[in-house]
Amino acid sequence: MIRDRGRIKWTAMMLPEHVEQLRDWQKEDQHQIRQQPDEQQMEEWNYQIQEAIERNLSLTVHYWQDQKVKTVKGFVSKINVLEGFFQITFGEGKTYTIPFVNLKSISDFE
Repeated sequence: MIRDRGRIKWTAMMLPEHVEQLRDWQKEDQHQIRQQPDEQQMEEWNYQIQEAIERNLSLTVHYWQDQKVKTVKGFVSKINVLEGFFQITFGEGKTYTIPFVNLKSISDFE
């Protein structure tokens, strides 16, 4: 098996600008393509959120932030349909506001 240092051995021969550009490209490779949910998916999420509030159930919410998918697990504490967001309470009373347009998926009641 060849034990190669990969890019490490080549960066010594590169200009600092090139190394920086390679690092930027590597970060861009981690970005994910954001897809718009369809109307049926939005209705299903609405149902799950309403059900979680009525029964005081925990939800796992996956949402977009800075072109990456983040995950938060907690209880829905507030819905504001007019402004288009809902709040999740998790941990020791910490709340996080998630706009509906940033939703990727909602899963498992507990």
